Amino acid sequence: MNGNNQNNYEELKKKYPVFIGIHIGAGYHSTKLRTSYKHCMHNALEKTITLLYDKINFILSKPKKNNINQHNNNNNNNNNNNNNNNNNNNNNNNNNNNNNNNNNNNNNNNNNNNKNEKEQEEDEEDNDNDLIKLKKKFINSTWIVETVISFLEDDPLTNSGTGSNLTFEGKVECDASIMSGEFICNCNNNCFNDENNQNNQNKIQRICGGGVWSGVGAVSGIKNPIKLTAELLRKQLHKGNTKSLGRQRPIILVGEGAKEWAFNHGLETFDSDQLLGDPLITQQSNVNWLKYKAKLENYKNFKDYYQQQQQQEQEQNNEDENEEENEKNEELYDTVGAIVVDWDGNISSGVSSGGIILKHSGRVGEAAIFGAGCWAQNELTILNNNKSIKLAGVASSATGVGEQLTRSLISKECCLKILKKKFIDTAVKEYFEDSFLSHNDCFSYINDLIINKLSPKPSYKKEDNDKEEEEEEEEEEEFCNNNIIPNFTGSSRLGGLITLKKETNENGEIEIEFLWAHSTETMGVGYINSSSSTKPKSFISVNNSNKPGFNFKISSKSFKLIKK
Repeated sequence: MNGNNQNNYEELKKKYPVFIGIHIGAGYHSTKLRTSYKHCMHNALEKTITLLYDKINFILSKPKKNNINQHNNNNNNNNNNNNNNNNNNNNNNNNNNNNNNNNNNNNNNNNNNNKNEKEQEEDEEDNDNDLIKLKKKFINSTWIVETVISFLEDDPLTNSGTGSNLTFEGKVECDASIMSGEFICNCNNNCFNDENNQNNQNKIQRICGGGVWSGVGAVSGIKNPIKLTAELLRKQLHKGNTKSLGRQRPIILVGEGAKEWAFNHGLETFDSDQLLGDPLITQQSNVNWLKYKAKLENYKNFKDYYQQQQQQEQEQNNEDENEEENEKNEELYDTVGAIVVDWDGNISSGVSSGGIILKHSGRVGEAAIFGAGCWAQNELTILNNNKSIKLAGVASSATGVGEQLTRSLISKECCLKILKKKFIDTAVKEYFEDSFLSHNDCFSYINDLIINKLSPKPSYKKEDNDKEEEEEEEEEEEFCNNNIIPNFTGSSRLGGLITLKKETNENGEIEIEFLWAHSTETMGVGYINSSSSTKPKSFISVNNSNKPGFNFKISSKSFKLIKK
């Protein structure tokens, strides 16, 4: 890349900044492979950033024919006007040089001011036109989520796309979903229209549901399942929820029907054959399948022996054997996902998984379930009774034991908790303690109803509110110093997530709090903020407790997405 292109790319990064957060699974990443996992995340982020600004540069560098013609016409008109003005000025100068010199100076000043105003208006129009161009080409947060997850799917190290875990029959069946945080009004009242909000300040009492989601489950023969979900989502956004004769447009597809839809819409599909096999099955995934299949057969034949051996291991608490066992299980929960905030403030999230090894054919995990695998919601401001009501933007992408995450709807419920709390750390901590690890799932609303009935809300004064905020700040400071939570009882729960909270400050800067948490031993995390850093950051987060599934590790980092 030459110097001019490098400078151009740096300008694009300042003008169109993005934040990307990704994860590779939650489970046990062996020490031997941790470097490889970090390289995998680093490469995916780096490729995505490079491809993103390559595309933006290509789209915006196309010649503007209409603008060129308009500039030519304007130049011709200006030349004619200048000639006429020169003739008039010459005639006038012969009559009165002193007066005309003063008038010319004033006119020049006025012309310069008019030019500056016109240049500013033209720059603003160009910026608006550039944003419209990017939107027409679907270059936004959803495209970024699709792209970075596609790179992760293509890496044979991950349990998604190429290298996925195999079913009991030895086949690849993938799950994936994607969500855009855009607010889409479905009640025909233009809930999210700014002009409508401003014109009806005293009438807005509630808004209809927004957001667009799509997913695929148990799909085979598709190289990148996340691309299929992204295409489903785009159809909803740009063609509506209904088709001809009132038919409903699908938001989730499974099995052969998903593959057929992908083929009909130009996505890359393939058929497995006896000679070449399935290109998504790698040597390592096949070896793992044979190993676990043999282990399962041995367990069936020598069930009593295995039960005795497990009891001895628990009593002896042999750390070496435990570590070896964990290394065997490292492939079980290696889902990949991403959350993104783009230059326009839009938020999207996505997730992709090959599922648990030796799963039953047709099994669908959390990656294909609405509210479980991923969640995204844009920041929202509504004017009501001359007051501004603001809701932060949120997003989440989850990984772990699919059945457990599905029961808890982990991504949606965690984002809901974040919106209700002042601090993202406190919100996620409370969610893991009171909901996820406490098995407070399907009937979680019952606890809320009981609490409301047994202890009605008291009337708080302003002083009480100030005192409550101080207590929250003290809780936040204390919490940041101790990220390992005391053990819980009951059956274990293995899961993790990355999440963010996005707010726009008074200066128009986008403030992002990025957080990762997991009850497993390790979790791969990566991120990049293009407005402040040129290199991605990737690492393996480690839960130092000796009882994964009963406690969790939580950490966070703050960013500013500055658009220049």
